[in-house]
Amino acid sequence: MSANRTDRPAPSDQPVLILSEDVVVAALLGGLVETLGYRVHFARPPESADDSVRRVKPRICLLNSEHAAVARSEFLGRAGMRGVCVVIFGTAEALDHVRSVVIAHNLETLLMPPDLDELEDILQRANAD
Repeated sequence: MSANRTDRPAPSDQPVLILSEDVVVAALLGGLVETLGYRVHFARPPESADDSVRRVKPRICLLNSEHAAVARSEFLGRAGMRGVCVVIFGTAEALDHVRSVVIAHNLETLLMPPDLDELEDILQRANAD
């Protein structure tokens, strides 16, 4: 943990939505996000990614690189129009497979397993956008 973490502003009250078909990965990442002071929400199966965004109204959406929504530019476009900052997370290999989507939509990525300081920085940048 960084020594200056307590000097940083508190996270916003906006919720963070985690979309992952792997519930264990989602829960572990959600636990880390919660330790940084953010409110975490998850999709409710069989809810679609779009339905989750409409229900939660997040400021930030952490999207597993292996989730079906990554391949749908429509979802990413609608999320952007709603002011949702989408961050794609996954292993180095998985992120390589979605590199063109990340570039096309100017998205942030988070390498798993995440470094807590890197996760905090990404969440703060997403809140600032």
